[in-house]
Amino acid sequence: MKRILTFCHIVFFTIAVHAQIDRTQQPEPGPAPLIQLEDPEEFKLKNGLTVLLVENHKLPQVSISLSIDHPLIVEGEKAGANALLTSMMGKGSTSISKNDFEEEIDFMGAHFHFNADGAHASSLTRFFPRVMELMADAAQHPNFLEEEFQTEKDKLITGLETGEKDVKTAARRVENLRSYGPNHPYGEYLTKEKVNALKLEDIKNAYDYIFNAHNAYLVVVGDFDPKKTKKMIQKNLGDWKQKERSKMPFPEPSNTTETEIAFVEMPNAVQSEIAFLNTASLDKNSKDYFPALLANQILGGGGEARLFLNLREDKGFTYGAYSGFSDSHKTKARFRASTSVRNAVTDSAVVELLYEVNKIRTELVSEEELELVKAKYAGNFVISLEDPETIANFALNIKTQNLPADFYKNYLKNINKVTRDEVLAAAKKYFLSNNAQIVVTGKGSDILEGLEQIQFQEKPLKVRYFDKWGEAIDRPDYSKTTPEGVTASTVINQYLEALGGRDKLANVKSIKVSAQGEIQGMTLEVESQKTNQQQVLTEMKVMGNVMQKQVVNKDYAYIEMQGQKMDLEGKLFEQMLADAAIFPELNLDLDTVELVGITEVDGKKAYEVKITEGMLNFYDVESHLKIQVSQTVEIMGNSQTNVVKMNDYKEVNSILFPYKTVMSMGPQEIELITQNIELNTEIDSEIFK
Repeated sequence: MKRILTFCHIVFFTIAVHAQIDRTQQPEPGPAPLIQLEDPEEFKLKNGLTVLLVENHKLPQVSISLSIDHPLIVEGEKAGANALLTSMMGKGSTSISKNDFEEEIDFMGAHFHFNADGAHASSLTRFFPRVMELMADAAQHPNFLEEEFQTEKDKLITGLETGEKDVKTAARRVENLRSYGPNHPYGEYLTKEKVNALKLEDIKNAYDYIFNAHNAYLVVVGDFDPKKTKKMIQKNLGDWKQKERSKMPFPEPSNTTETEIAFVEMPNAVQSEIAFLNTASLDKNSKDYFPALLANQILGGGGEARLFLNLREDKGFTYGAYSGFSDSHKTKARFRASTSVRNAVTDSAVVELLYEVNKIRTELVSEEELELVKAKYAGNFVISLEDPETIANFALNIKTQNLPADFYKNYLKNINKVTRDEVLAAAKKYFLSNNAQIVVTGKGSDILEGLEQIQFQEKPLKVRYFDKWGEAIDRPDYSKTTPEGVTASTVINQYLEALGGRDKLANVKSIKVSAQGEIQGMTLEVESQKTNQQQVLTEMKVMGNVMQKQVVNKDYAYIEMQGQKMDLEGKLFEQMLADAAIFPELNLDLDTVELVGITEVDGKKAYEVKITEGMLNFYDVESHLKIQVSQTVEIMGNSQTNVVKMNDYKEVNSILFPYKTVMSMGPQEIELITQNIELNTEIDSEIFK
């Protein structure tokens, strides 16, 4: 099944209101909007809890945020304790069961969220007193039960097991490790072994270290009576105990002496994850903060930024390319520019990413670029003020990061003051193209040779090699030969035999398949009908409604979505026609297929067979069954790689069919479970018109 992704572009028009305008002159930017933020009323309880009250009577609702400003935590051998603490908080208290707690929240229509750093709740004003009481009780007296601990522990381990095969998970793990180091709070990672070793006592210890009134902040925003609220807070949180915490030492990260590539081997990758990384000291109090903010926005802050325009719009390498600067007042900040690209263009994408990072730190940005991002920040900032959580975060940041009281009132004024020269200076200082690590996670047999040829500033980039856990390894050896006598033809024939044999497969005249999956929380139903005359009808339904219909016939193919029909022609039609066969391998000209070699797919050794240009099939070495198909197609001028994984084969009329299919289409992944398969039933040919 294929899916056409339709991209909607939002275009903003400026309408002139004056009759006489000199269009040869760029209009002067107007003054920064005046930001009216209420100064919070602040008081402190005897136990050290700081309370910030921000009244806003526009709507009858109240938002409560409890934040605990604790030092960064190095978990070490107890890694996973904070993750489990997050999952176990907010499940009632010692005085109210989990079920009763959740039922009461649902009855009030309130929203609760707990984590290892605090809690957040919101509700209508009339439920505010009870919501405050429940949140305070759950935060101070969590209900840590052994049974709940084991359940959450099993969930975490299952997630880690799933992540072991995931390319993005491996990429982020190694990126963090290479940026911060293994003994830094942002560099350490979870393993099944460490989580398995955790006891309930470890979760209680993590709670005792974090959850106390010392350096805790309660921010209340919304429609409330200040006098009543103060009494309520004193009643519910006044007896909360406080204690000092000792800081956990950890090494500050450092950058490499020269830019180099850190290659992470993931044999199952069909796309490469690329990240340009360096660390630097930057927080909101720095005079460079606003220039760095705008420099990053121009480089990779969105669809109008340079990375996106180059790697996607111009080159068609990717769905998107972005950058971000995570400022920090507790450790060094990190600059990260990243993208995901198909294997064939990995080296080219690295070159273009390096080019754009180096360009912004060596050349002045244009006045138009600078004014555009200033306007974007102004719009986003003003809109964000409608969210009570934003106001709460602003108040909290001012206290915990020692910011001037008028920091956010002057935010847009400071944005508007930034000059092109200041952007250049900030980019040069914080985007370190000469001291960066470029972490590339992907399939080395496809991409490594190209990476090793990359030059930057007329010098070859050094390449270092790592496994998916960030451990240094020798350069992977891709010269392994397939067993003697194994060819593409033998692999295909073994596959057909494993399914049931050529004769049985050839006798299948039609097939009907129904499957179910989930997309955005809704049930997705997929019904497919095929004949051995290269006819296919596939319908995707959500809540009983056909959202997408795909028809393939000998002479035509089309996709219909929401009443809009799109004919498929050229190479795309040819690819879909080839896929229309019930068993495509039966019709292959075995002289045209090529055995690439043996690779790994989700921990299994598999024969990689090139079927056509852009299409690869992978067959399990042991079972001979097909376990993955990778196909690159051109859609709307961009290349898109679709990956389909098949497993859980079951027998129907003495023929094996995969009952579990996972489709990855760009950034999306859908798992389908087959519900029913019917062979050789009568199908009306009219449905294929």
